[in-house]
Amino acid sequence: AVVSTQSTGRKLDLTNRGLSGYNTRWTLQRIRDVVPAVPAYHYDLAVVWFGCNDATKPGLSQHVPEAEYHDNLTQIICKLVTTLGVQPSNLLLLTPPCIDEDMLEHTFPGKGRTNARMRRYADVALTVAKERGCQSADLFSHFQSRVSEGLFTDGLHLSERGNELVAGVVGEFLGNRVQTGMCIPDWKDFQ
Repeated sequence: AVVSTQSTGRKLDLTNRGLSGYNTRWTLQRIRDVVPAVPAYHYDLAVVWFGCNDATKPGLSQHVPEAEYHDNLTQIICKLVTTLGVQPSNLLLLTPPCIDEDMLEHTFPGKGRTNARMRRYADVALTVAKERGCQSADLFSHFQSRVSEGLFTDGLHLSERGNELVAGVVGEFLGNRVQTGMCIPDWKDFQ
């Protein structure tokens, strides 16, 4: 998880459902594994982040066309709202970030990820967030002027610095919505 327990410890419980390599289509096929039909907990907040895998070159297995990506994101958000009870205003939809095209082509030649395509998928995510009344963070724009700062390990996957930037965005979202006190007493309260 990009947000550490140091910043959230005893203030909230985090459930991470990161699915490496998945796109929105495959997530919807396995949505019952991702979002339980009867949740064990009440969820107040959610962060949704898809698009990098959907935006691969058409013809590759991970590619999802933009219109389907829009519909899939909408279904994922609706599932979180109806099943987990998360209010749309407490759901943060992150756009895919830009990529380092040169580094990525060197690391994964022929995958066809481009910033032009990533921008289109980022715009779709922003549109879905607006349509559904969700919060959004445009990571594409946030990263674009910082590509030379070592944000990626291979042009696509985030480095420690890249993860820190995402953690800052998510942390700001959480910080505006999380109680300042601890939900479980501090150890000093037992003395």
